Amino acid sequence: MKNTVCIICFLASLLSLKSAAAEDAGGGAIPFIYDSHLYLQATLNDTVPVTVIYDTGADFLYLDEDYLKLNGMHDVFGRKGKAKMGGAGNSEAKQVEIFIDPVKIHCGESEYHNKITPIIRLRDILGRHTDGLLGNTHLLNAPLEINFSKSYMRQLKTPLPANMTDGYTKLAARFEGNRIDVKAGLLIDDKNRIEGWFRMDVGCGSTIILTNETAQSLNLSNTPKAYFSTQAGGIGGGSNDVTIRAEKFCLADTLGNLVIDYSLNEKGALSSDRPYLGLIGNEIWSLYDIVIDPVGSAVWVKRNNNKGTYGRASVTHMATFDRTDICDGWIVNGLYKGGIAAQAGIEIGDIITAINGRPVKEIPWDEQRKGLGLKGQTTYTVKKADGSTATYTLLIDRQII
Repeated sequence: MKNTVCIICFLASLLSLKSAAAEDAGGGAIPFIYDSHLYLQATLNDTVPVTVIYDTGADFLYLDEDYLKLNGMHDVFGRKGKAKMGGAGNSEAKQVEIFIDPVKIHCGESEYHNKITPIIRLRDILGRHTDGLLGNTHLLNAPLEINFSKSYMRQLKTPLPANMTDGYTKLAARFEGNRIDVKAGLLIDDKNRIEGWFRMDVGCGSTIILTNETAQSLNLSNTPKAYFSTQAGGIGGGSNDVTIRAEKFCLADTLGNLVIDYSLNEKGALSSDRPYLGLIGNEIWSLYDIVIDPVGSAVWVKRNNNKGTYGRASVTHMATFDRTDICDGWIVNGLYKGGIAAQAGIEIGDIITAINGRPVKEIPWDEQRKGLGLKGQTTYTVKKADGSTATYTLLIDRQII
């Protein structure tokens, strides 16, 4: 029942976007809701509604384990097998269940057939509004427009219309193994400057995340930093990162004073021996309208009017995800070392059930996306791992870095 309400709310939000998106795109638009990730509505096997995020760091369709379980669909898509999968987290590849019968996906005006469909714990990373993930095999089999100004995606014809990229800047790009890298430059300070290939990752909700190997090549010993640990750093498990500020990032234009991260992981997509310096996430990409042309191996961008959040760091000094699909709260899945949340006694795995006396299950997604604007003394009611309830008061008055 809870998940049905979620789907209805999502559909209502998308309906308000759909007519505007279709008009702006001239038809064929796939409207999305942007909340760190691009949330799309799709249909599986003609009848099953599903909310997926688009991820350029992935290949095909993946489904969330809790989405299937809560809707009684754990066996609805046919036979199952096993496979090993890795990801951005700090662990070896893990064995997961997969559907081995094809699953049909209808997204926008296109229809695809997924040969195998892994079942993974996406909501542990992204929260209750994520039913699945859709990668490049399906959405990037032709040129793709991602319009952050008007909140739609659209598959384009090949070759691109002559005037399609008027006003856009063409980035130096390479397409290898179903992945996209672009050339960019990062100036952290006068001692730390790097330039080279960065992976385009619209499945990442951050700004820049440098690999462990890249960070090890820099002189960051005197750089102000904040240490972050999470139990859900990606499909590969937990992650340990460091947050710092960088002076400039140069892509199509120059962004100043941005918050970035670098990985401490020794395994996974952010460790060593990677063909890129780091990932570029949606806090950067959302500043541009984008055309991706896999046929011409080109990425085109045009700066839009979005102000972005690339210069902001956490003010609560923790990360939470809405899991009111399975409990009455938001699960704390990450903490900054020495931050106000950790100092107060909040722990990873705690469930926040109320903020300033207001049950979090009453806070709609629209309000969550806009930000709660918490300041000053803020009281959190928390359910602990042993089932007890605790109350913590945080003085929210500064960013972590």
